[in-house]
Amino acid sequence: MRTIFVDVDVQRDFCEPTGALYVKGSPNDVMRKLVAYAIERRIPILGSVDSHAWDAWEFASSGRAGPNGERPNFPDHCVKGTPGWLKIDGTLPPRFRFLPNVADAPIAPIVDEVIRGATQGVYFEKEVYSLFVNPLADPFVKALSAQFGEPLSFVVFGVATDYCVKAAALGLAQRGYATTLVTDAIAGITEEGVKQALEEMRRAGVKLATAAEVTR
Repeated sequence: MRTIFVDVDVQRDFCEPTGALYVKGSPNDVMRKLVAYAIERRIPILGSVDSHAWDAWEFASSGRAGPNGERPNFPDHCVKGTPGWLKIDGTLPPRFRFLPNVADAPIAPIVDEVIRGATQGVYFEKEVYSLFVNPLADPFVKALSAQFGEPLSFVVFGVATDYCVKAAALGLAQRGYATTLVTDAIAGITEEGVKQALEEMRRAGVKLATAAEVTR
């Protein structure tokens, strides 16, 4: 079984105290250690990055509603190209690519790069919670599994537990992939939200493990 690490939204606006939507207790050092472990052992990393335009409907400043009338009224955050959008130091492998949130970008050459080890990190841009809202994510994972010729096992970490981390882990588990959540490499928004998210993930078959357990 081939192991893939999944880095969820490890970006400055979420993970640093000065960030626009800082997730209190973000375990930055543990996440860096997981990335370093993956780099050393040539483990592929897939990830998500929150990517917004300046007038995103999620923002209170835009005055806009979402496609279903949503108005989360978040502060402006993760505007593509701004410092807050960037990943925190120490969480990118030496060779990586970002895939846009569009349906027609070519993925076959990048899948091949990951298989050959030429590219180690692939990060899917998204505007809402789930990694899989990027239309390239699902076919990319399927193609990766087919090309490796063996089942994939995913190790998930990042922020926030009760939103994007939950969405990524559930998305993988619901697609039939073995999924492990690194319990000391995540942080959430509310205690109750984290509790409910962990229970929901457990019910979906997601395993819980510490960073020490997944890197032993």
